[in-house]
Amino acid sequence: MPLSPFLLFSFFQAADGECFPMTAQLKPDRFGGGRERRQPAGVTLLELVIATLILSIAAVGALTYQYHAVKHAHSAQAELTAAQLAQLVIDDWKSTGGDEFYDPADLDLGLEELSNSRIYRIRLNDFPMRVGLEHNDVEIDEAAGVTLREIRVVVRWRRDYKDLEPAGDDPVFISTTYVRRDQSGG
Repeated sequence: MPLSPFLLFSFFQAADGECFPMTAQLKPDRFGGGRERRQPAGVTLLELVIATLILSIAAVGALTYQYHAVKHAHSAQAELTAAQLAQLVIDDWKSTGGDEFYDPADLDLGLEELSNSRIYRIRLNDFPMRVGLEHNDVEIDEAAGVTLREIRVVVRWRRDYKDLEPAGDDPVFISTTYVRRDQSGG
């Protein structure tokens, strides 16, 4: 077999002193020479910077997603609390026949009226809320002695959950029902 110019001979010496020939194939460089080119071992600084950048972008995306998920869960909890409060108040008010002098403070939930305004303040599940009561007689049948009254409970809270008066663009939950004034002694 003819020897290639890219073969080198070297010898390996065993423990007992005997030598064995070993050959190594050299890879030609791009100019056709017989110099051996080593493959790089490890990572370059550029590869490290790119990997760090990719991980940073992924981490920021995950943290942003988590922030919005917590924010929406908090908002959903506030809405659920408002709905439950409105349902409780409207059911109790309905049991009085929609009495215009109904006072939800009698429920002993911690509702306190704000200066005779029919607006009450309460803090439930760490959410400060305002509860308003409204009523309107929508139909009166004098011959039958029946009055149909619309009663409405309006629950408002601030987006920042501070115990201050809600603004016009803050969330609101409205629960409305109708009662016959003659049904419940009202």
